[in-house]
Amino acid sequence: MAYRIPPRVAHVVPEGEPDPPDSVFVMALPDGVPVVLHGSAACIWLYAAQGEEDVAEVIADIAGLSRADVVVNVEGFLAELVARGLLEDCAPKS
Repeated sequence: MAYRIPPRVAHVVPEGEPDPPDSVFVMALPDGVPVVLHGSAACIWLYAAQGEEDVAEVIADIAGLSRADVVVNVEGFLAELVARGLLEDCAPKS
């Protein structure tokens, strides 16, 4: 799947964060609730926002696990981020 940052969502990666970062601050503007994503949640959001098509594979590689070990949790979290308006699913609709 492909994702993107919705036009009214802002994000900040604090300066000095490692690569991948430990935290990301995300907020729907103008009046959304600020959300702080830590650890794997930050990685999942960032890789999806950067257009990575197989976020589960990237997360599995970082964690030293198989894609099968993480795919259900990663895809579930991505669906939650879309439902909360913090990411958009931009996969072509058939």
